Amino acid sequence: MNVHGLLEGALEALHRQQERARRTLTMIPSENSFSALAKLPQLTDAAHRYFFDPDGDPGTRRFPAGRDASWIETELTLPLLRDLTGATYVNVRPLSGLHAMTVVLSALGGPPDSTVASIDPTHGGHYATTGLARRLGLRPVLIGGPDPYHICYDALTRLVARHHPRLVYLDLCHGLFPIDIAAAVAAVRAAGGATRVHVDVSHTMGLVLGAALPNPLAAGADSFGGSMHKTFPGPQKAILATCDREVADIVATAQVEMISSHHLAAVCSLGLALAEFVACDGPGYAREVVAAAKALGAALDAAGLTPEAAEHGYTGCHQLWARTDGTGVDAVSAAERLERGGIHVNVLNDLPGTDGEPALRLGVAEPIAVGLTAADMPQVAALIAAAVSGARPSTTIARDVAALRAARTRRHQLPPDSPLLARADELARAALSVSDPIAGLASSIRHRHIDPALSVSAPSGGEA
Repeated sequence: MNVHGLLEGALEALHRQQERARRTLTMIPSENSFSALAKLPQLTDAAHRYFFDPDGDPGTRRFPAGRDASWIETELTLPLLRDLTGATYVNVRPLSGLHAMTVVLSALGGPPDSTVASIDPTHGGHYATTGLARRLGLRPVLIGGPDPYHICYDALTRLVARHHPRLVYLDLCHGLFPIDIAAAVAAVRAAGGATRVHVDVSHTMGLVLGAALPNPLAAGADSFGGSMHKTFPGPQKAILATCDREVADIVATAQVEMISSHHLAAVCSLGLALAEFVACDGPGYAREVVAAAKALGAALDAAGLTPEAAEHGYTGCHQLWARTDGTGVDAVSAAERLERGGIHVNVLNDLPGTDGEPALRLGVAEPIAVGLTAADMPQVAALIAAAVSGARPSTTIARDVAALRAARTRRHQLPPDSPLLARADELARAALSVSDPIAGLASSIRHRHIDPALSVSAPSGGEA
């Protein structure tokens, strides 16, 4: 095996990936792009370290090598999350949204043979929830509704009264219209009993933290959580939040046997992403995402590619779904044409209301994160429609997409002339030193030398 050649190939693959990201639009609802500043911790020694002591008790510090990086978790990440979520207790140990789901079901679902309720996948529930519940020895029951886009709150009351679930896990995944959390909580409480309500907001976390959608805790839920890389432009990580000490303690007890390394560098990246979200108008970003999704829905409709749920206003969050058969092009072929034109989307055959037909799933969170606005959506819709129909060559569409990307820069992150980004450049150069990274760090700090070739600042072209 030619390992040297494979390493060269790996570096070339990373180069191609970065160049693709710079020139294309990724419109996949479950993905986003976080800032260069937030990427920095994952280049540093923090990526090598464990940390188990968020409460700061020196008597429990069995892994002291991560002491300095752990400051970011305890003094930046956790305080910002408590402020943004309104929670008294925040847990940053889950590695992903599904990992957080596993912890919550294990912790709050009750002993084996207990009942848990979640949303029927035909109404947007996560594909894994019922199967995971069964693996944990729980008995799942499903929440439905009057149409593919909404749940029935009266039926939820009846379901809770009949089955007495220990937990209602509101796991909307394929959802165009967010659940009315206050109505869902009221429906559960109306049935009596001690059923807890947890809300998985993996897809809409950035919209919740940016106050474009209601906070589940303020709406009466016992806890909420989810991944931090969909509408929130952060690393692939997850959180859990609650104001209930008992819930927090139960989750903390369960996690000991389910999570060891929580990836300290990713927690540090999350802290930097949160800080930029607060400092650089996160609420404005969240509002722009919702406005852009609605604008794109209307523009696609006008271009002859009518999204699902047009009669309901297309969407109330960040994603849109569109069947393409009416254009004479199946969804798989449409997605391939879009990819050749520099636009990445999902093709799924399990979206609610699509009768098992493959359909495009599009999201606008990442386009907004990299600098586009709702005002750009008519142009984006025209590019999508032209690519799907084949009305223009894919090479010219790809050129126009790249030009659009180059004309936009990130607005919801630190500005390029920030002294903090200059310091981040120095740290990145030192961390990437292949001779002596520690000496390189010291030298970088002493001489304040910035190598443009290793700059982590977003260039004027708006690189993701």
